[in-house]
Amino acid sequence: MKCENHVVNQILDAYKPMWSLNHAISLMGWDFETYMPRKGTEERGIADSQLHLLHKDLLLNKDFVGLVESAKKLESLSDLEKGIVRVLNREITKQTKIPKELTEAESLESIRGNMVWREAREKSDFMMYASHLKNMIEIKKQIAEKIGYEKHPYDALLDLFEEELTVDDLDKVFGALTPRIQKILKKLVDLGSPFCKESKLEKSKYDIQRVEELNHDVLALLQYDMKRFRMDVSTHPFTETMGLNDVRITTRYEGTDFKKSISSTIHEAGHALYDLQCDQSLSITPLEGGSSLALHESQSRFWENIVGRSLPFVQLIAPLIRKQVSLANQATDDELYVYFNNVKADYIRVDADEVTYNLHIALRYEIEKKIFADELSVSEIPEFWNNRMEQLLGVRPTKDSQGVLQDTHWSSGLFGYFPTYTLGNLVSAIIASKMRKDLEDYEEDIKRGNFKPIRDWLRLKIHQYGSVYAPKILLRNALNESYNPDYFVTYIETKYLGS
Repeated sequence: MKCENHVVNQILDAYKPMWSLNHAISLMGWDFETYMPRKGTEERGIADSQLHLLHKDLLLNKDFVGLVESAKKLESLSDLEKGIVRVLNREITKQTKIPKELTEAESLESIRGNMVWREAREKSDFMMYASHLKNMIEIKKQIAEKIGYEKHPYDALLDLFEEELTVDDLDKVFGALTPRIQKILKKLVDLGSPFCKESKLEKSKYDIQRVEELNHDVLALLQYDMKRFRMDVSTHPFTETMGLNDVRITTRYEGTDFKKSISSTIHEAGHALYDLQCDQSLSITPLEGGSSLALHESQSRFWENIVGRSLPFVQLIAPLIRKQVSLANQATDDELYVYFNNVKADYIRVDADEVTYNLHIALRYEIEKKIFADELSVSEIPEFWNNRMEQLLGVRPTKDSQGVLQDTHWSSGLFGYFPTYTLGNLVSAIIASKMRKDLEDYEEDIKRGNFKPIRDWLRLKIHQYGSVYAPKILLRNALNESYNPDYFVTYIETKYLGS
């Protein structure tokens, strides 16, 4: 990329080594989750922490900081140039406040803690992992204090994942959303909705190799360019972006309930599409990739749920499913649709349906908020989790792997990440509402497998801008909205209650 302003061009030239380190860190992160031998943990932890420190040294180099400071004073910058300065200034401000020893400690603990968490989850033993969680929470509390905040220590961590997001914002969101979702869930159960009846397909075993072929068939249908994209397997599905022309996703295969694998694949592919559709001029700059985690999650949720679980899409992929999953031959399109949209209050977040998913996030949000307000100790988390899950969803975990140990996020230090999932769900419903008004053949296009109009709409409204605009600004510019829960509630009520 070449900008009109020579100072910004100097910044971009100096940024290339930092981008290269991020590229290497991303590649190692993908390898850690997919192919790295377990015994490589300690060495990988050291390598990872040292690369983060090198990145920090380059970012905080006085000449580089001086260039960014000079650019901040310029008045005639384009939106793109302002975006570069904004993103780098945020990162410099944050990293200046966080001492090197905390950066190193977090990186090391995330590698060590993650490996212990994996074993603890397998054995369903929270106490195996508790000391690592305590260490990570202590590190994150110190980081929050160093970064600073106006009202709540948790605000400092929320802002790391979603620019300018606060506890006040989220209290309003969950305060409006949670009771309405609980009411819809109760109504569905009380009415004996078909969506609440278990399908025999949920218990059916499948041939992993054939469902892997099915996933590749679905990606081909969605028109993914395999020269810029690949899919592998991991315990916890994720997307890793090395650059705008090397985006990788993973999915998982459990051997039963094939919709989980298909939905995971479409979800991660939605994340990947955001990065793949960024304007190529943003490559190797601070602006490549999505504006925020919530905006990213809105893309994955839009594709996984609003498109992927819609009747036209199920009708489209039904022949592919019947070809690879023998038991599905006995199911009609309508039965497959109900199977993909089964509603059940259950323990596991990643398997949760559209109706109950945000209740899982409300639980995690409440816990994280309490942790950083010093209202909840590590030893109290499992009991609080179980009690609150029972209140929110009506189910109580009977073992740690069903409850407090189910997610990888805390072991990696990702406190403040979970709420972006709910924000993403809300934004996905806003996108769907606006898109339906703009694309009159929206449903027919899905039924025919013509996804170009949808992809183009997303690219023009959101994807092409990468991180040029802060998330709240992008939402206003593209959709004339904020994190408004009303669209999501309307979408859920219309789809599941027909109201």
